[in-house]
Amino acid sequence: MKKIILLYFICSFSIYAQGRNFLANEKTNGTSTIDSLFSSVNKQLSGYPSECIYLQTSKGIYEAGEDLWFKAYQLDVQTFGLSDKSKTLYLQMINSKDSVVWQEKYPIENGIVSGHVYIDEKLSEGDYFLEGYTKHSFYKNDTIGITPTRKIRIVKNIARSEVTESLKDTVFRFETFPEGGNLVSGLFSKLAFKATDGKGNPVAVEGAIYEDDKFLCGIKSVHDGMGAVSFTPLVNKKYRIELKNGKSYPLPEIHSQGMVLNLRGQDKEHLDFVLSQTEGFPHRQIYLLGQMRGMICCMAKGILKDSLKISIPLDNFLYQGIAEFTLFDSSMQPVAERLVYVHPQKRLYITAEPTKTSFAIREKASIKIKATDEEGKPVRANLGISVYDQAYNNPAAPVNILAYCYLSSQIRGRICNPTYYFDEKNSDRKEALDLLLLTQGWRRYVWNAVEPDYQGQPFLTDEINGIQTLKSKKKAKQNEGAEQLIQIFGAKGNSQFIWTDSTGHFMVDPDKMKALQGGYVYLKPMLSKEFKPTLELVDYFPLIDSIKKKRPYYYPIAELSHHKREQLLDLPVIGSDSTILLSEVTITAKGHKPFRDKMMGRLDSLAQVNLGPWVCKHGWLENYKEGYTHHHDPRYCPCVVDDGEPRTAPVIGKQYTIMKAEYYTCGARGGWCFKPLDCQTVTYQGVLYTEEELLRMNNLWRTKGYYGKREFYQPDEIDMQLSTPDARNTLLWAPSVITDEKGEAEVHFYCSDINTGFIGVVEGVDGDRLVGTTKCEFRVLRK
Repeated sequence: MKKIILLYFICSFSIYAQGRNFLANEKTNGTSTIDSLFSSVNKQLSGYPSECIYLQTSKGIYEAGEDLWFKAYQLDVQTFGLSDKSKTLYLQMINSKDSVVWQEKYPIENGIVSGHVYIDEKLSEGDYFLEGYTKHSFYKNDTIGITPTRKIRIVKNIARSEVTESLKDTVFRFETFPEGGNLVSGLFSKLAFKATDGKGNPVAVEGAIYEDDKFLCGIKSVHDGMGAVSFTPLVNKKYRIELKNGKSYPLPEIHSQGMVLNLRGQDKEHLDFVLSQTEGFPHRQIYLLGQMRGMICCMAKGILKDSLKISIPLDNFLYQGIAEFTLFDSSMQPVAERLVYVHPQKRLYITAEPTKTSFAIREKASIKIKATDEEGKPVRANLGISVYDQAYNNPAAPVNILAYCYLSSQIRGRICNPTYYFDEKNSDRKEALDLLLLTQGWRRYVWNAVEPDYQGQPFLTDEINGIQTLKSKKKAKQNEGAEQLIQIFGAKGNSQFIWTDSTGHFMVDPDKMKALQGGYVYLKPMLSKEFKPTLELVDYFPLIDSIKKKRPYYYPIAELSHHKREQLLDLPVIGSDSTILLSEVTITAKGHKPFRDKMMGRLDSLAQVNLGPWVCKHGWLENYKEGYTHHHDPRYCPCVVDDGEPRTAPVIGKQYTIMKAEYYTCGARGGWCFKPLDCQTVTYQGVLYTEEELLRMNNLWRTKGYYGKREFYQPDEIDMQLSTPDARNTLLWAPSVITDEKGEAEVHFYCSDINTGFIGVVEGVDGDRLVGTTKCEFRVLRK
């Protein structure tokens, strides 16, 4: 190495603002090259979503018919502090066939969503995925972003469920990744490699590199099919990799000249890079830029002759995570890149300790929790806590908030087990993580010093948006430019009023949606029918589906089990307490009318009275079946004329006689007579109006509002005295546990009658920059 220098650094905590004054003095040929690079990077990074979503669930495996409880954390993509930019979470549950089985909207409160999903009893066994979208986390033109996803497994019965190893995939893939991006002749280089099957699962490999058919060095994977080897390639030599499985692979192209970026050392305080270029090349100015999650943290500038050492203080990086270093030549073209993981100690440290290692069935249990930062100082944290039967833990989806935020949401390569790299019990986790980053072959940010390749465009909204139009041209002209009143209802029938603007556009804001929370929001124009008003509402779920299909799928967990063929979901969705959970689903039971939400039920009752069948004094059921009435006008019953009695409503389940008749005039005064054509005895089942018919009858429109709130059931001391069997497999779901000024909290719950091992999972954030997770275990025994 011919020259070693320590370069100066430009620190920037916003992307651009703090570096500008210094950079204004860096002129090259009358232009500020560094300034233009910062400006370009600023434009490039600003087009990406500013929030990410992490989904925590109450457990990993659910039985059909159970409640799924979740907590969504809305985090700033740079700091991972809680973000309050978006106000509405769009949530879908997707099956393995990419079909939606649940979709609802939930209000976001200070960056947190605490919600519920009902898992229908008719869902088939298999893997399902919760996916969350918000206004500032899911952009219309973002085809490379990661969709926040949480994998769950659904079984019919946990006692009879079978988890079997999937068949070995016969496809074998072997890929090589030169450190920095390229192999250059005569320059010392590191070559990483990765072996996987067709599903992305790791495959252990061993072999050797040959130079002109002569053994050069051996290679062997050391973690999840990944490994690395260092050597100096030459352009006039032929290289290949021979694996012990008999397969042979050529090395990547060896460039005759160029630059190489190597990471030679890393500790808690510094990163040491060595830059090398082809011998004999003229001296050139280079720039090494370091950024993390869109924040430019440092830039080094120097003169490269043959080789150059750059030592970077890690104080420039404020957070834990993947730092991306990009080497630019004098013309500001990127020539090499290296991903490095920094500050693994900067996280939220959580401890969770049950007061005992074992409890008796139905005994009151407690878990003590403490949260601190990396220096051991207490932290006020927002935590989600779940305690559940260990049988419902899903080993095929080892995901936690640490692994998702710091790793899975940042890179696109498939990760077999992301939690491995954050488990301090694994002594090789840092080396394994570096191998993972070396074998990505993809950059989060695509550099372009001229124009950014991508400009983000939000398309989701936190509100309900629509437009009112008038089909009566005369009335539309008469009211042109006038604001119009619209009444909005919740599913429970509670109502408010909103105004359109002069063009007919209107909006239902999140505050009004929360006031009407409970499923659908119904809208009714307050104009008379002669105006013929119609409403057009934007449904964003179909737009989400259309955009989502254009994005690659990056869920990092390998499939470990196979399941039965999917069944069609076409039956009722009813909670265990008989509450109707999906207001948009018409639910039928034998011999009964549909169950509907309160609003639709009221409309149905009105329709049954005003438009439905009726019973005449003499017992005839009128207007029940088309054509079957012995009155020439179904709206008129002669019984009213006879004795003043109003027509009566039929009773569901009771038998009546219906008649089809032919009418003709008769008598001197031209009265009406009829001749019976057909008579039938029927059991009255009621009129089944569709929800669309009920809406049109009442000049109403509806769209998704916020899904109704539900509370996790926790028995009290009196409940535990009952003799009713208690088969709860989830003992506690507490999505909003806040630690005190000492960083401490304690949760209490009652054990059920299940005597087995239980797992307690705690995850959360400090709301500013730290995320963390921990687990604990205990047993419940019959004593």
